[in-house]
Order: sequence, then structure tokens, then C-alpha cells
Amino acid sequence: MTADRTDAAIAKAVAALPYRRPRADFKARVMAAIAAEAEAATWREKALRAVGLTVGTWSAAVACGAAAFVYYNFADIAITVIRPGGVSGALNMLAARCALMLAKLISVVSFVIELAGLAMPASYEIVAASLICAAAITALSRGRLAGQSI
Repeated sequence: MTADRTDAAIAKAVAALPYRRPRADFKARVMAAIAAEAEAATWREKALRAVGLTVGTWSAAVACGAAAFVYYNFADIAITVIRPGGVSGALNMLAARCALMLAKLISVVSFVIELAGLAMPASYEIVAASLICAAAITALSRGRLAGQSI
């Protein structure tokens, strides 16, 4: 028996099996479902790739920023680490600065709440919002003169 006869016999045997045939549009519906799933997976993959790229970019930026900070302030960092009690003193100073910024933030929030309670004309509200934004930017900015300290 040759391969052609075997294939023909198998095809004839399969055709003779008693089973229900699917509807005429069955193949089209299956292919449409597969295409929709593949398209959804494609968008999911693109979204995950974008999120991964964003996280990687921000991680690289933070790492480069930290490396630049250490490079430009290496002497101060070394003195702080070497000096006895230097690290705890630096952490205490950091905690004090954070507490001061928190107090400033609380005062700004209370000021905004007081302004929001007043019924002002729209032009006054725009001016107040501009002043609040300018105050927030000034409070959060790191641009200080050489002799200034907090």
C-alpha cells in the first residue's frame, strides 16, 4: 500500500465517521474570536511595554540623579559618615526640615480652605489661585542663593 492510498483510506474513514457537522459560519466565528483575542493581547503587550519603559526610564533617571548627587557632594557625605554621630545628626536635620515643610504645607492648605469658603468673584479666585500656585512653587523649589539656608 502506498502513501497516497493510505492517505485516501484515512480520509475516507474519517469522512465515514458519524458526527455532526458544524454550521457553515463556524470557521468564520472561530477565526474572528482568535483575531479579537490576538488584538487584545497585542494592546495589552503594548501597554505593558510602555509601563515597563516608563518605569525603566524613571529608575535610570533616579539612579543618575543619585550618582550625580553623590559625585558632587562626596566630600560632605564622607565627612558626615566618618564623623561620630554624623549620620544621626543628618537624619535629625532631615526630620526637622520635613517637619518644617509639613507645617508650611498645613498653613497653605488652611489658607486655601479659608479662601475657598469665601464667595469671591471669578477674577479674584483666579488671582488667588495664581498666588497659591506661586507660593507652592516657591516653597517647593530648591533654587536658593549661595548664602541662604533654611
